[in-house]
Amino acid sequence: MAPHPPSSSYHARLWLIPVFVSAALAVLVLAGVTVWVLWPGRGETVVLRVGGPGAAAAPEDVDGVAEIVERRVVAMGAGEPRVTTGEGTVSVELPRGADRDQAEVLLERRGLLSVHPVVGATGETDPVHPGEAVLTLPDPQGNGDLLLGPALMDDDGFESAEAGHDPSSGRWNVHVGFTAQGADAWSRATGEAACHPLGAAERRIAVVVDDEAVSAPEVGSDVACQVGLGGGIAVIEGGFTEEEARVLASLLRGEPLPLEVTVVE
Repeated sequence: MAPHPPSSSYHARLWLIPVFVSAALAVLVLAGVTVWVLWPGRGETVVLRVGGPGAAAAPEDVDGVAEIVERRVVAMGAGEPRVTTGEGTVSVELPRGADRDQAEVLLERRGLLSVHPVVGATGETDPVHPGEAVLTLPDPQGNGDLLLGPALMDDDGFESAEAGHDPSSGRWNVHVGFTAQGADAWSRATGEAACHPLGAAERRIAVVVDDEAVSAPEVGSDVACQVGLGGGIAVIEGGFTEEEARVLASLLRGEPLPLEVTVVE
C-alpha cells in the first residue's frame, strides 16, 4: 500500500512547532532580561584596618575579622557581601541597597558585651563601698554617671536577639534569649535588684557594649526580691532608633571581633 501523503493537519502541527519554540525562546529571553535587571548588583566597598595604627595584625586575626564582618553584613538582611582580605585589611563590598552608614557602625564595633548590676550613681548620698564599683559610665538616660559592679555575664550568656518595634509606644527595642547559664545570671541579677526601692539606682541592670552603657533598665515593681525574671528571655529598652536596635541585636547574637577595626575608606 502506498503511503498516504501527510495530511493538512500534520503540516499545521509542523508549522506550529517552530512557533511554540520561538515563543518559548522569547519567554526565556524575556526572563533572562528580567533576571539581568533584577539580579542583585554590588554596592559600596568599606575597607577596614585591623588592629591599631602601626601594629601589624596576624593573618589569622585578619581572617577571623573577615568571617565575623561577613556574618554581620548578612544579618543586616540586604544580601551576601563580597569580603576579601589584604595585609592587615579587610575589604567588604556591600550588597546593593545596603545602608553604608549602618554597616560602618556595625563593622567598627568590637561587640564586647557584658551585663552589670548598678551599685550607685553620681550624686547619691549613700556612699558605695570601696571595690564595689568596677566601672563608671555615663547613664544612657542622661542622668550623670552610673557606678557598675562586676560583670554578671558576657557574650556567652546571649543565645538570640532580634530588633522589634512596639506600636503602642512607637519605640524600638531588642528582644533577647539567654543561654541556660545566661538565664540563671539574669534571674539572679534582677532578683537582687528587685530588693532595692523603686527609683533607686541599685534597682537597675546595665547592658554594656564596648565600654558604653547602651541600656540600664529598672527592674519592674512586679518582680519579687530574690526571685527575679525567669523564662530565659528579656526585652532591652533604651530609647533606640531602628538602626541602633538592629545594630545592637546583631552584636548580641554574634561574636566579638578579636581586634579593634577602623574604617579607612
